[in-house]
This record gives sequence, C-alpha cells and structure tokens, in this order.
Amino acid sequence: MTERVLFFPWGWGGGAAYTGRCLVLAAALAEAGDEVAFADCGINAMVREAGFPVLASEPEAPSPPDRHPMPPFLPFADVERVFAVAATYHRIERVRQRIAADTRLIEEYRPTLVVIDMCPTAALAARAKGIPVVSLADADFVTPRDNGWMPWSTVAPRDLLPHPSSLPVWDEVSRELGLGPVARAEHLLWGDVTLVSSLPGLEPLDGPPHRGRLHYVGPMYWNPVKPVDGPPPPLTDRPRVYVTIGSGGTVGRQALQNVLDACADEPWSVYVSSGFAFEGGLKVPDNVVVAGFTGLDTPLEWADVVVSHGGSATVLATLRHGKPSVVMPFMSEQEMNGRQLVEDTGAGVLLRTSETTPRGRLNFRDRYSGPSDQPCVRVDDIRRGVAEVLGGAGFTERAAQWGERLRACQESTDLAALARSAASAPAEVGR
Repeated sequence: MTERVLFFPWGWGGGAAYTGRCLVLAAALAEAGDEVAFADCGINAMVREAGFPVLASEPEAPSPPDRHPMPPFLPFADVERVFAVAATYHRIERVRQRIAADTRLIEEYRPTLVVIDMCPTAALAARAKGIPVVSLADADFVTPRDNGWMPWSTVAPRDLLPHPSSLPVWDEVSRELGLGPVARAEHLLWGDVTLVSSLPGLEPLDGPPHRGRLHYVGPMYWNPVKPVDGPPPPLTDRPRVYVTIGSGGTVGRQALQNVLDACADEPWSVYVSSGFAFEGGLKVPDNVVVAGFTGLDTPLEWADVVVSHGGSATVLATLRHGKPSVVMPFMSEQEMNGRQLVEDTGAGVLLRTSETTPRGRLNFRDRYSGPSDQPCVRVDDIRRGVAEVLGGAGFTERAAQWGERLRACQESTDLAALARSAASAPAEVGR
C-alpha cells in the first residue's frame, strides 16, 4: 500500500537543515512510490528545487531567516525556549492559529502520514485527526534531561531567555484537542516513529521513548539538485580548508570576515560556502574561493579540515566523510554539538565555550586566548584551531572511525520502510 505523506519542517528562523532532513526522507518515500507534499514552511525554494509541491498555508507561514544580524550567541537551553522565543508560542492565540492552519492543510491534502521536523503544531493537528506522525529529530529535541540544548548550564532556561513559558499553552491546547496533558515540550516532538539522524554512541538518549518507536538512522542532509552555486573547490596541493558557518540568518558578517582574515597569508587553500546571505562586501584573501549555496558532499570530499558553526547536519555530515572539524558556535545547540560530537569524539576542536552566571548571564572562553567579551571568536583563535587540526593526524583518524560507523548505519537503514511503519503503529491517543 502506498502512502500519502505531508511534511511540516520547522520554519521559525531555522536554517536549511530542517527542510533538508525532510527532503531526504521525502526522496526515499517518493522513490518507493508514495505521494509527497510539503506545507508552506521551512525553506520553500529548496523544496521546489527538489521537485516536490508546496501547499499554500493561512495564516502566513513561517519565513526563512532574514539578513539582519542576530545576537552573537543564542542561549536556547531547551526546546521549550525555542518554541517560546523563536515562534512566540507562549501566546495561545498564535498556537491556536497555527494548529488551525496545519489542520486545514491536513484536511485538504488528506495524508495517511504526517512528517514533522520540530513542528509541534502539526504534530498536534495530525494526532487530533488520528493520523500517524513521523518525527525527524536531533537527540536533544526529545531528550528527557533538563537543559537539553545546554546541559552545562547551571540556571533555569528562563533565566537566560525570560519570555513567558509556552508549556501552559501546549497543555491547554492539547487538552482542548482531546489529546491529554503535556508535561514537557519535548513530548510534542515524539512521533509514532521517531528517526534520529545520528548514532546512539554519539548522542545517547536516557530512558524509554515517550511514545512510539525510536530509530537512529545516521546523518540526514540534503544536497542541492542544481550545480554548485558559484565556483567549484579549487584543484590544489595545499592543505584544504572548507568553511561553512551557516546561511546568514543567525551569523553576522563579522564572523565570516574573521574566518577569512584567519586564513589570509596561510599556506592553505580555502573554499567557503557562504549560504543564502553574504553576497558581497567581504575582504577575500587570495587563497580563498567564495561560493554560495553549495551543498555539503562536494566540498566535504575535497576538504582536509572543516570550519563550521557546529550545526547538527554539518557536523554529522563532516564526520560521515571522515573529516575533522573546527567549530565556532553561535548558539547553545551548536556549542553542544561541538562538545559532544567533536571534542568528546576527538574529531576536532571547539573554539568557544560558554558558562552561565548565577544572574543568568553568559561568560565566554575562547580555546587559546581565554575569557572573551568579543561577539565573535578572535582571528588568532580561528587560525590556531585550523593549524592544530591540520597538524594532528589523530583528529582525522578519529573522524574516519566515526565516518565508517555512520556510513554503515545509513547503508543498513531503509528510511521509507521505517516511516511507513508508523502507519501501522497502534494509535496512542492522549499522549
């Protein structure tokens, strides 16, 4: 039996990774003969380029990140803070509007399966209609531990971002829909089947699933259908440094300029994916080639070391290719990826860490220069991080070991079959 599948990627200021992960599963389902469509959220240009229809949504759907600079570091300590701050889901009328819009799309498209990637309103709308939900997730989306995105924090999440809590709102609307209480925001993101794009050895989850079945499936990331936007990676005998620090929605121009300055006059060949934003105005050294939205596989195959923001898709793709990382984070989850997936594995270095003060403020420490009040990692720290990783063969050896495990997991996983299994899962009403 074929399925009719409707995807809801997160779109409130998020990067391309949420939409990209959905596209990976959508391609697998389409190849298996299922009908696939996307809600009007996430980054629609990626969806259309991949050949999938985008359904119009009312009220206006979330829009992709704009080009205005954000704070240099976003201290989201858990999923609830993301919902409350990024999407203002502490406002009950906004949540009701979004659930109503998602419900209308579900009623019009009549899916047999709904796929979410960090989209709680679509999960509630689907469950209220008795439609099975597949959730695509990072492990920290569904973790039972406190401060799931920032486990080193010593203060409550609202001490860092004091917006009103969204949890009472989720509890109220869930009860209104006949789905029972909501004890934690993370519970909204558990599906009848939940697919975690990692390995249990990299990102373990403590305790049993809140609902349904959990499967680790290895990295899920999307490469563009069109050719690389801009010049390809250069042919060179020099050490090869690949730079990708996000699409520009949460990354200031100064951060990228610091990376370029760090690479200037070094005996490296540097290739930069600048994403959707940085179109000009940068001082580019002679040893640097800047392209646009390139996808990951081509530059990762080329690179000897990868300088990134620490996004989950980027770090896991880098590990999958067996390449070491230099991570300069711009938000708490990226710092956690740097700590857990890079430093703890020995597959690279993390250039900046944060610590919380009793008053809910952040202090930053850069890897080489120590305490910092600068919004971005210093130029010299970036230069020294790249040099350290290039000079230490152990970083690459450990990355290669994890790459073998990640590729083996991908090769043994049937994404379409796992997603389809949700359609035959017993409904768990009220959870």
